[in-house]
Amino acid sequence: MDFLNFFNLSEDPFGLTPDSHYFYPSKMHNDVLASLDYAVGQKEGFSLVIGEPGTGKTTILKIFIDRWKEKAEIALIMTPRLSPEELLQAILDDLNIRIATTNKNEMIKVFRDFLIGHSQAGKRVIIIVDEAQNLSDGCLEELRLLSNLETEKEKLLQIILVGQPELQRRLHSERLRQLDQRISIRSSLRPLTAAETSDYITFRLIRAGKGSAVFDDKAKKAINKLSGGVPRLINLTASRAMMVAYLGASHHIRKRHVLDAAKHIPDSRQKMGLYKAALRYAAIPAILIFSAAVLFTGYNMLQQSSSPISALMKAAAAPQLREKSISLASNPAAPVISQNSQNSSNPNPAPMKAAIPQPGEKGPSPSSNPAGSVTSQNSQSSSDPNPAPMKAALPQPGEKSPAPSSSPAGSVTPQNFQNVQKIATVKVRAARLRERPSVEAGMASVAAKGESFEVAGEWTAPGGIKWYKVRVPTGKECWISSYTVSVASSLRKPH
Repeated sequence: MDFLNFFNLSEDPFGLTPDSHYFYPSKMHNDVLASLDYAVGQKEGFSLVIGEPGTGKTTILKIFIDRWKEKAEIALIMTPRLSPEELLQAILDDLNIRIATTNKNEMIKVFRDFLIGHSQAGKRVIIIVDEAQNLSDGCLEELRLLSNLETEKEKLLQIILVGQPELQRRLHSERLRQLDQRISIRSSLRPLTAAETSDYITFRLIRAGKGSAVFDDKAKKAINKLSGGVPRLINLTASRAMMVAYLGASHHIRKRHVLDAAKHIPDSRQKMGLYKAALRYAAIPAILIFSAAVLFTGYNMLQQSSSPISALMKAAAAPQLREKSISLASNPAAPVISQNSQNSSNPNPAPMKAAIPQPGEKGPSPSSNPAGSVTSQNSQSSSDPNPAPMKAALPQPGEKSPAPSSSPAGSVTPQNFQNVQKIATVKVRAARLRERPSVEAGMASVAAKGESFEVAGEWTAPGGIKWYKVRVPTGKECWISSYTVSVASSLRKPH
């Protein structure tokens, strides 16, 4: 397989099938195994193992059965959706007890003789029910009655119930109170911590041949957060992250590879959304504190001002003055009122120092006027006896006024472009272009980081990986994974 050869691995280190070869002996898992060994060794009646889906219950059962298969007769029930009679028959069949009759009383007698014979020979008889939360109340009661098969000194049968947390809630109910009281050994499996997740990933890589794959610390922490520490989801996320790194020709699995992989895992997408939302909500108190500090500082500055009301009035009038100035400047056809005409009713008009330079003074340079300021026509004529005609402001005879632009600066109108095209740009160090949309397909070419291609089509594989059909400079069409490129849309110019 190309994927394993790239990382120099002998097998997939993150397979989803329970495999005792990859059993990670954490303290928690070792404690559960020790409790089961104690229960069978001391001939306790009932034992209970509780764990969320994917926490390793089935793998622990495989390890436990391997330890006891030479010293005990074991009946493993993997399909617990049975009637009480079918459950009893399944137990007898798994223990190789052949009975011609279907009479339940006769079946119990034969089973009791079988238990006594093995007890005298020093061998244990164990019944293990996996996914026990699916047992009916009738089947649970049947198991309780079977546990009554005992001598005056010891139990002849050890029963181990393995299930999800809802099994424990059912056992606490009133109708199953008698069975709950008989459970002497209880243990549970919890998700792995961040440190255990890091060790777990390294342990499985070593088991698979070590190879060249390296997960950095940030990638491991991201896997722990997105998977919630559940081993099955750790395997799924790590395996997908390695696939993303492989498509990008990288032996180092980084946080960005993990986040890209999580987009195609439903549980991880939900956790990633909650994680980002938590970060956003955590920033709200800091924003509020910062805003309060700004308001408090502004309030103190206003208090220290000699005339706060005047300052506020000037600040409020400034936007209106700027708006009026901009409006006059942008409308050349609007009449311009000179200061002389405004002050015609005033018997003592103020001298226009800004418009008419005094003797010995230089006129203001054009750059000294603020943007958007308006100079009166009278002041221009007073300083220049032959003023130049205002061509930009007033159209000459026979000329048309320029039509105002309807599009804002920088906008693109539909007349300039006809349709939209997608451009894929390589975002990893090197990306493989395939002949078909599959990691198993032959490699057609290799693209370096920053190279761009026009997208001719796209396709999503059943596993969730999206592929883009792109055209290389030679005109040939190839396929490239979405993990290795970023796609942007742009408007195509007409030919």
